[in-house]
Amino acid sequence: MSFLVLFAFCLLGSACSPTTVAVEDPAAQKPVVDRPAVEKPAETPASGVASGSGTRTVRMEPAVIVDATGFEKPLAAATLFLPHGWSAEGGVFWGAEFTCTNGYAFRWNARSPDGATQISILPQEKWEWNNYGAGVSTPGCALQPWTNVKSYLEALVHRVKPGARIKHFQPREDLRKQFAQYETSTPMPMGEARTWVEAAEIRATFTEAGQEKVGTILVVAVFSLLRNNSGMGVMDAITGSTFPAYATSAPAKAHDAALYEAIRTSIQVDPNWERRIQGHNVAIGRVALEEGRKRAAIIAKSSAEIAAIRSAAWESYSISADRRAKDFADALRGVQTWRDTAAPGGTVALSHNYDHAWRLNDGSYVLSNDPSFDPWRDLKVEGKKLGLER
Repeated sequence: MSFLVLFAFCLLGSACSPTTVAVEDPAAQKPVVDRPAVEKPAETPASGVASGSGTRTVRMEPAVIVDATGFEKPLAAATLFLPHGWSAEGGVFWGAEFTCTNGYAFRWNARSPDGATQISILPQEKWEWNNYGAGVSTPGCALQPWTNVKSYLEALVHRVKPGARIKHFQPREDLRKQFAQYETSTPMPMGEARTWVEAAEIRATFTEAGQEKVGTILVVAVFSLLRNNSGMGVMDAITGSTFPAYATSAPAKAHDAALYEAIRTSIQVDPNWERRIQGHNVAIGRVALEEGRKRAAIIAKSSAEIAAIRSAAWESYSISADRRAKDFADALRGVQTWRDTAAPGGTVALSHNYDHAWRLNDGSYVLSNDPSFDPWRDLKVEGKKLGLER
């Protein structure tokens, strides 16, 4: 199963409410606007959110998730859009503690300027369980009694936020169906071998620094069962694994599902990193963890190097956008393709949760469910309305 597709699937966020979202194109040129210059609506530095004529917009800027230690030089693992002013930390880490997941794991998060709102990509995990008291069969893995996605998510919530109060659990059958082709059932002489997929989202509340907050985690998990009945009782051995999960947290009155959806649908796995990760040697995962952390810290502090990686990653994205836009539109099932003659390849993939899309003359995109939205009236920027690619 392609890691690129799996990674993309596992970053599917929750549904969003009607909102207008604007995203900057990092490679766009800014043509001259014929109309007289007019002062733009004021922007709120804390969140990148601005309002004008009753229309809510979000200014987004390009960011990169870095794999600093896995290869001979730091690589961009993925690109995405973050709200203006947000800061990010972490990336892809390699070390002996990740032996169970092929030597690496995602640990990345981004925060709003005030630190109150956060999105995270949580590490992929793998574990084993059996009903006959045996130890693990895979080095580095743990024995855990998580035989379904509900038990896994409930345990994960309390590991991430001890004391959190689980409020809602929702199976995501829409996501599970996207993996239906990987589900198998094979009869055996004394039992069966079966693989199935479960997907779900969990919502919890917790108190942090005296403030009530809401958090969500969405994950896709794969379970494999080997059942044997030789006449001395049923013996079950289960292997469970997850792919990088998408988590959000914010003050209870400011948990913005539309914003998190816009971020989630902007994530693009870098094709160069995807090729390298598919061919990596398992021995790389056994490198000394401490050395990896030291180098990761050095890279994280080097703003110039990160800027260079981000620039190269987005340049690669622009060059290959005509091919990748369609690939990701099909893979994510969370975006749709719009005709845009100014974009590489003539199309752009944007969130499917909005009915209307515009490309503005400053190179940004605006998504809206408001049929009366007018970019000049609401944002004081000229733009062109886009049509869906059929």
